[in-house]
Amino acid sequence: MAIKVVIIGAGPGGYAAGIRARRLGAEVTLIDGDRPGGTCLNRGCIPSKIMRRAADGLNYVEDSLPYGLGVNVASFDLGILRERQRKIVDSQVQGLTAHFKALGVKLVIGRAAVEKPGTVRVAKRDGTSEECPYDRLLLATGSEPVSLPGLPIDGKKIVTSDQALWLTTTPKRLLVVGGGVIGCELAQIFGAFGSDTTIVEALDRPLPLPSVDAEISKVYARSLKKIKLAFLASQTVFAVEENPDGSLKVRFAPFSGPDAPGEIKDLTFDTILVSVGRRPALGGLDLKALGVTQDSKGWLKVNDDYQTQAPNVWAVGDCLGPAKIMLAHVATAEALVAAESMVLGQSQRKVNYAAIPSAIFTAPEIGCVGLSLAQASQDFPGAKAQDFLFRQLGKAQAMGETDGLFRLVLAPDNRILGAHIIGAQASSLLGEATLAVAKGLTADDLAQTIHAHPTLPEGFWECAMAATGQPLHG
Repeated sequence: MAIKVVIIGAGPGGYAAGIRARRLGAEVTLIDGDRPGGTCLNRGCIPSKIMRRAADGLNYVEDSLPYGLGVNVASFDLGILRERQRKIVDSQVQGLTAHFKALGVKLVIGRAAVEKPGTVRVAKRDGTSEECPYDRLLLATGSEPVSLPGLPIDGKKIVTSDQALWLTTTPKRLLVVGGGVIGCELAQIFGAFGSDTTIVEALDRPLPLPSVDAEISKVYARSLKKIKLAFLASQTVFAVEENPDGSLKVRFAPFSGPDAPGEIKDLTFDTILVSVGRRPALGGLDLKALGVTQDSKGWLKVNDDYQTQAPNVWAVGDCLGPAKIMLAHVATAEALVAAESMVLGQSQRKVNYAAIPSAIFTAPEIGCVGLSLAQASQDFPGAKAQDFLFRQLGKAQAMGETDGLFRLVLAPDNRILGAHIIGAQASSLLGEATLAVAKGLTADDLAQTIHAHPTLPEGFWECAMAATGQPLHG
């Protein structure tokens, strides 16, 4: 008899596990409270990249004159963009649903509750309920935005990143609270759409993530100055009050507190976008009754095969927290391991968290994999960085995309520990670097690999050539 696998959450982790488990012969039921695709498809990666495409188009028009293109944009229609977002997202959802049906994966939409081990009850939207028995249960419930004290989310004037992706009007004056990945991406998108945008970040640099090299943040900060997007570093929102005209008066203070040395300023905004982190979205599940344990911040605990301490219960994706890296492609990789563990008893796969590519869709784009120089210096004394500027590439010059930097982080023996890029198409340049980090390649290996000319990946080759004492154009 086939193993019954029930999966709660139909995002990238949930549906990838469902597909893999079904192909291994399991009887699979996939449950979601909304619809397939999770945050990534419905409220994150895909809608935001459609907006990014529109923002890039507007920026391209502005930069077209040196190429002899007499292009003029009279208006930008956010309504048309929103309709395109809905069309693409709906198409992707329909495609997933059809794929599940073709494979024999049962999809149930509703709120899941585990009333007793071995059975999930789903409360459907039509008021009925359905029992889904399981031999193996996978939790792939994802995460949701957190709010801040004093910044109550109302979905209109104070919004989350999820809500910002579907605003029906472009804010005239926008404050983005949080200079992380999501905050910076959306700040630049709305800036391109015409919003007078400000980012406030409690730490001292944009994108203050351990995995983002400090030099990359420095280059990115300069790019924000070029487009006149205000970035308030080491500041926090101290107070917010509504003005008589409905606008929001925001008081900023040094991150260390309003009594600390530093300037206290008041600015006025129409909309505040809060992007300060995420928390596990557990949908009211009684984890204690299941026997699933959490860490001090509420993230689920699992072993190397993503099995929790509870019998026959696994978990993958964002609900595991930042220690496991909260990215859609990481959830998919974890899901394949979990599915094989659930159905076969073990998996030959292992997720290499030391070689996880991360793409940040700012302008310019940013791509990172492996260790930053600061991280490498802690574990590999004598670690070094080798840089190469985008403007030194003929391809970048031809494209008019000269802002940017390639950086290889190297062990003393020239093994590639990390790679960091800021510049045009950085997200698409990560493949070679990820393979190099994953396979423990050296700068010598990369230097001896012929790269096509003129292309952007030559930047990695130039870095490697310089690192082996053979600089060419640098």
